[in-house]
Amino acid sequence: MASDERIPEKLYFRIGEASRIVGVKPYVLRFWEKEFDLVKPEKSSSKQRLYRRQDVVALCEIKRLLHEERYTIEGTRKKLKELLTAKVTARPETISLDRLKSELLAVRALLKKQYSSKKE
Repeated sequence: MASDERIPEKLYFRIGEASRIVGVKPYVLRFWEKEFDLVKPEKSSSKQRLYRRQDVVALCEIKRLLHEERYTIEGTRKKLKELLTAKVTARPETISLDRLKSELLAVRALLKKQYSSKKE
């Protein structure tokens, strides 16, 4: 979704940190929480919002779609749903397993070919 380069390697971010990373005011993040089901920060014992890294990545993508791509809120919802569906459909581990399988079959074919040529 969004570039992970500028997001520090932390488990949780408070709303002030998240808003600085995303580049919007904290009230905008609270509004987006209500508008987009994708963002669900946890609450600390002191009732502070704690955004996970995946929440911050999603917020960066929401901002990009709204501000740069000029989508409406509804359009952004649809686009995020499409992106999530595409991500689930083409899971990287499935692609990697398919590639591994084809490479193993190629190695097997080479070994069979070599084995049969040595027999003769």
